[in-house]
Amino acid sequence: MTASAAFPAEARDFLRELPTHDKAWFDANRPAYQALIAEPAKALVEAVATNLRNELSPAIVGVPRVNGSISPINRDIRFSADKTPYKDHLLFRWWEGDEKKTAPALFVRLAADEVGFATGVMLPSLDRWRELVDAEATGAPLASAIAALVAETGADVAGVEYKRVPKPYPAEHPRADLLRCKWLQVRWMEPFPEDGSDFAPWCARHLLRCAEVHRWLVEHL
Repeated sequence: MTASAAFPAEARDFLRELPTHDKAWFDANRPAYQALIAEPAKALVEAVATNLRNELSPAIVGVPRVNGSISPINRDIRFSADKTPYKDHLLFRWWEGDEKKTAPALFVRLAADEVGFATGVMLPSLDRWRELVDAEATGAPLASAIAALVAETGADVAGVEYKRVPKPYPAEHPRADLLRCKWLQVRWMEPFPEDGSDFAPWCARHLLRCAEVHRWLVEHL
């Protein structure tokens, strides 16, 4: 039987409580995790990928497995002061390009009470990025697309990590914040929908709001 891409209240309660448990509990409750979280997550990857391929680009990649489009549910606690073993959310990625780590991507962050959406990229070349942002013909359309997405969704722009505009660009550059990026992600949160039966198409519709920014990233990077 094909799993549903829905996450009902029972599944969301499981996610909410997961960080309070240890590995022994998780191992004992693995069948519930598989049924409530893991299998619906795989179904969501496939369903959203189909929507995005039809509406955005046939080159969208979605791999329905952990370390494909689904991030591991366990936290890497080796160098963290927080030793909570499990996350309280799922993180999904669909990308367009040959290399997953540097390809422009669309993201969903699924928690018990809210869902996050994002578009972004780990910049493969800062020099190339800055040239594109600086040039009016390429930088202005990107800034306009990001501004429109921010205005529509209330998104924030992450990845602006450098304190100063890098040389040789002027500090008063009209796209100074983008020049200060080390990576880029435009992201926002939505309340979890009351009716979760249409969850995959609902996610896809929100991701399609990122289309203009995503297409720019694919075309230029």
